[in-house]
Amino acid sequence: MGILAVLALPLFLLGISGIIYIYQSVRWLLSKSAVQNKVVVITDAISGLGKECSRVFHTGGARLVLCGRTWEKLEALYDALISVTDPSTTYAPKLILLDISDISCIRDVAKEILNCYGCVDILINNASMKVKGAVQSISLELDKKIMDANYFGPITLTKAILPNMISRRTGQIVLINSIQGKIGIPFRAAYAASKHAAVGFFDCLRAEMEEFDISVSTVNPTFICSYHRQPAPGNWEASIWKFFFRKVSYGVHPVEVAEEVLRTVSRKKQEVLMANPIPRAAVYIRAFFPELFFAIVASGIREKLKTEEEN
Repeated sequence: MGILAVLALPLFLLGISGIIYIYQSVRWLLSKSAVQNKVVVITDAISGLGKECSRVFHTGGARLVLCGRTWEKLEALYDALISVTDPSTTYAPKLILLDISDISCIRDVAKEILNCYGCVDILINNASMKVKGAVQSISLELDKKIMDANYFGPITLTKAILPNMISRRTGQIVLINSIQGKIGIPFRAAYAASKHAAVGFFDCLRAEMEEFDISVSTVNPTFICSYHRQPAPGNWEASIWKFFFRKVSYGVHPVEVAEEVLRTVSRKKQEVLMANPIPRAAVYIRAFFPELFFAIVASGIREKLKTEEEN
């Protein structure tokens, strides 16, 4: 009896772990089966996240249309994908040159995309451009370029693909956005503005497309990094600002985001926020306690200016 009592808790925990593992495995398999034979378009497929999304959807049996600005990089991605998958269960990706910030060419490229398979089931708007700097140091021309890449580009492509989805009364549009579409962080005004604009557009689109059975999803990570970032050394606890925004700046790995995009598609989630508790809390603080949020931001600006003066 004593031995059974000692083993009860470890066996219970082992059993729970096994159930969770089986559940996650089954859910992952169902996610992959949900995209089998679907025509999936991925913009900026040659970026870190784009490559991971391409890998995940390709192994799931999707018919991929991969878009990017550099033909050589698209070909390299193509070779990487077909070299590690079974050709009897996957489709060879189609490659399309697309610079999402070149608005004038997007409608022609959209026709090229539709000609690949005659339709688009899932459009993943992944392309993005970043900039960092004080508002007065960023030129209006750069502001416009950021807005073209992060807002006008994705919505122009979406509008070009949308009639095909509406006529078929099926489809899904995914926007890979940013937490900065929810909260603005200092020295990223142009980037945050473009991400806020994109969120507003796709929120409206979601409501309008419901009658056509077209799903619209947004995935909002903190930021996407190539590795798990470690905190920089220093006395972070000395400042609320530093603690708060160090946590906000923690990124997520492209593999994590790609797998979440697949789950979002398979479960038709409307909105996903990929963030640890601190930046997640920041979103709610901004919504419900704006004065506190603005005070923290203002404190950080004052501290930054003081540091620059001392140096």
